[in-house]
Amino acid sequence: MAVVQNWIQKVFKTEKNTSILDTSIQNENEKNNVFQARKSTDIDCVKMLNPNSEEIEKAKKRIYRHSQPDYQKLISNGCNHFKSNRGYITNSLTLEEENFPIAYSIVVFKDEAQVERLFRAIYRPQNFYCIHIDIKSSNSFTEIIRNISSCFDNVFISSRSVSPVWGQFSILEPDLICMKDLWKYKKWKYFINLTGQEYPLRTNYELVKILKIYDGANDAEGTIKRANKKRWQNVEPAPHGITPTKGSLHITVNRAFVDYVLHNKTAQDFLNWTKKTKIPDETFFSSLNHNPHLNIPGSYKAEPETDSVIKPFLTRFVNWGTHPFDWKCHGKRVRMVCIFGVEDIPLLLSRPEFFTNKFYIDYQPVALDCIEEFHYNRTRDQYEQDWTFNTTFYENLPFLKNVMG
Repeated sequence: MAVVQNWIQKVFKTEKNTSILDTSIQNENEKNNVFQARKSTDIDCVKMLNPNSEEIEKAKKRIYRHSQPDYQKLISNGCNHFKSNRGYITNSLTLEEENFPIAYSIVVFKDEAQVERLFRAIYRPQNFYCIHIDIKSSNSFTEIIRNISSCFDNVFISSRSVSPVWGQFSILEPDLICMKDLWKYKKWKYFINLTGQEYPLRTNYELVKILKIYDGANDAEGTIKRANKKRWQNVEPAPHGITPTKGSLHITVNRAFVDYVLHNKTAQDFLNWTKKTKIPDETFFSSLNHNPHLNIPGSYKAEPETDSVIKPFLTRFVNWGTHPFDWKCHGKRVRMVCIFGVEDIPLLLSRPEFFTNKFYIDYQPVALDCIEEFHYNRTRDQYEQDWTFNTTFYENLPFLKNVMG
């Protein structure tokens, strides 16, 4: 709670940061009124950080969120109307962000309102976005997501769609499709893959700051000790001397890593091997990043054991309910994963990870409302130079000392 209280003090008692804005960008932002007022809920999100607040009980009683936007109507009035009405930030905000584009793969299936809120939070005109729509998705969902994407020059629907099935190669396939589609855009420096039920814990400005500190280092989970080796015990040994590791499908990796995945024969041979195994999505990226003899830029060359100190996994915060990723879940658990509730907000605000999973838009929806509101306000405060982002934690990450150059 002390961490969160410190966070609140930063919001409401701030000091001017040194200038992070180019004058021409600042003038353009002011002219276009970049930051419209935004209130995600009528619940007082700040009061909810007090564990004894009556707002918490009020928020818990909200089973369904207030009415969702009529996206078809908004878009029918033109893309400019849609962007303005939904409060999109259509400027890079700072030169530092403008000069550090990020590529995103977003795999979506349902709940267009939740997907659009995630997209709106991470959207910047200098970034690139590939959206993969599950072929099982409803026609109305598919049409809305396609129409939204058509309003942005740097956003597109993946060139091919599949139907992801847990435990099979099809879970990994959408991100590989998006990697290939994104490759033709030459400017982006890092690739991050998301799903539609996540939300950022870091602003775009903070992400850029962190990734510049990473200086090419990849962020991928890995373990040999906790790996379920039965997943590959009935197939031949992995090719090219690769030791399989287990880790998350979700990654933050540099452009050279994506190049290796797409164009290197060793990567293709290993991919074909993982197709014979169980749950290949938890093996492919992780193993490539934790076999230093492959010489993949940004990969990890020390013991591949993700933990909370030496080698934390910062791409994604997931409350799994098992050691070493076990925190009290104030929401509910679905297949071990915590679906966040309103009392999980203080924990989420204290986490150093980039994104978090997961929210349900129809379960304690005020949790997502408040995280969205805090995220937007921090973006605004950083733009207005009222928030200094402390990068000390990231600068002192031990794993950065064991990265392939």
